[in-house]
Formats: sequence, C-alpha cells, structure tokens
Amino acid sequence: MKAVLKFRFPEGTEKEFIEASMASAIFNAECVFGKPRVRVSGVAYYIADDSPQCVIDVSREIGEHVAQVFTGIMMNVLGEEKFQVRRVEGEPLSAGRNRQS
Repeated sequence: MKAVLKFRFPEGTEKEFIEASMASAIFNAECVFGKPRVRVSGVAYYIADDSPQCVIDVSREIGEHVAQVFTGIMMNVLGEEKFQVRRVEGEPLSAGRNRQS
C-alpha cells in the first residue's frame, strides 16, 4: 500500500532549513543502504514553496528510513511539540516539486 508522511512546521520555519535537513536524511540513507541502492530505490518528497510543510513518500524501506532520520532532525532542532507529522495511506506522492534520488 502506498503511504506518505505529511509534515507541518511552525510559521517562519525556513524552506532552506527543511531542504538541508532532507538532504542530510538522504545522505544518512546513502551511508546505511549504499548510494546505488538509494538511487535505484528512489526517495520521493515534496517541499512546499508557499508554506512550511513537506511530504515524504514512505512506501518503500528507504523512504521510511529517510522519514525517520528527517523526523529525528526536526525533533532535535525544533523540539517534539513544534511540528506535526501524520501518515496518510493511499496514493503515492506524484504532484508538485517531486524529487527522486
């Protein structure tokens, strides 16, 4: 089954911070699974341009790993109560600025 995690951050959270945190989470996955496997598996995510939120496709093991590391970064930097995350079952991430590694 396809699933995504939707993250919502406090107003004023910089898009660059979200992007850098996502890059760190993907780098972590490359260290754990190997860069070729991450590249082949693909990590799909979307970072909104107009609001502090993002979506990560967690339908595959590597996407789930990236989401766990990303969540850990957010908890460490922002604090556990300063952002929201919810899992949505259904269609895979396919619209907007979609990136696959």
